[in-house]
Amino acid sequence: MSKYKVLWIDDKWEQIESFKEVLEINGFDVITSTNAVEGMEIFESHLEEWSGVILDAKVLYSPDSQVDTLKGLRYSLDKINELKSKRFVPHYILTGQPDLSSASTFAEMHEGIYYEKDKDEEKLIEDLKRNADSLHETQIIHKYQTVFDTWPESQHDLLRILTVLENEDWQNNSVLNDIRKIMTDVMERCYERGFCLVKNNGSNLAECSRMLGNKYMEPLIPVYVQRSMHSCVEITNPGSHRTETDDSVKSGRAPYLIRSLIYDMLNILYWCRILPPKDENEKTRRVIEQLKNDFEKQKEIEKQRKIR
Repeated sequence: MSKYKVLWIDDKWEQIESFKEVLEINGFDVITSTNAVEGMEIFESHLEEWSGVILDAKVLYSPDSQVDTLKGLRYSLDKINELKSKRFVPHYILTGQPDLSSASTFAEMHEGIYYEKDKDEEKLIEDLKRNADSLHETQIIHKYQTVFDTWPESQHDLLRILTVLENEDWQNNSVLNDIRKIMTDVMERCYERGFCLVKNNGSNLAECSRMLGNKYMEPLIPVYVQRSMHSCVEITNPGSHRTETDDSVKSGRAPYLIRSLIYDMLNILYWCRILPPKDENEKTRRVIEQLKNDFEKQKEIEKQRKIR
C-alpha cells in the first residue's frame, strides 16, 4: 500500500497523467476527480484517509458544468475549510494558468501560494510529503505499515480503529462494530485462500471462527491467533451480550477491553500476511481435510483405548 493518499481535482488531469505516475512512484495513492462537487463528496466520505488535496485553479464545478471557472475552486476551498473542525487536511493549488496570480479574486482564495504545472511539481511533492508526515493519521499508517499493506481494502476501518488506539479513547464503544467489520473481511479472505471451509455470509462469523479455531487447525493457525479470533468475534458480534459490553466500555467499567481487542485484531491481521495466494486454494483445502481426518482418527483411537 502507498504511504500517502491524495485527492486531485482537475478536469484536465489526464493531460498531465505523467505527474500522477510520478506521485505514485513517490509513494502516493492518487484519487482523481474532474469536478469540484464530486471531488468534495469523495473527500468528505473518506476524510480521515487524505494526506492532501491538489486543486486546479480553474476546474469544472459539477458533472453538468461545461466551462471550468474559479467557482469550482471556491467550492472546494469552502468545503475543506468547513470540515477543518473534524480534520485538517492540507490543500495545494496546482494551476496551468499562472496569469491568474494577478487576479484579486484568485489571490484572496489561495493566499499567494500556488504551484505551476510543468514547473513546480517537484516542489509540490516535497511539500506534500513534509506536511503529510506531520499529520497524526499519516503517522499511524507509517507505524502500522505492514498491516495496512496487507489490508489495503480495509484502510478506512483500520485507520478509524487505530486512531482510537493511539488516542487512548478507551470509552469509544463504536470501535466494537468496526472490529466486527474487520473480522468479516478476515473470514472472507480466509475462505478465498482455502483456510476456512465455511463461507462467510455476513451473519455466521461465529461459525467461521469455530471452524478456524478447531484443534486440527493448529498446524496451520497458531493457537494465539485462534484465540484472538475467538475473542474478537465473540465480543463484537451482535447479541444480548453486546448491550452489556457496549455499556461497560462507554461507562469506563472496562478500561482495558478496547485496547486488548485491538491488539488481538492486529495479531490476526499481521498473521494474515502469510496466507498463501488464491492459486494454492485447493492445495490448502486438501491439507485441511487431511488434518481433519487424521484428527478424527486419533480421537477414535483414544476413545477405543479408554473403552478397553
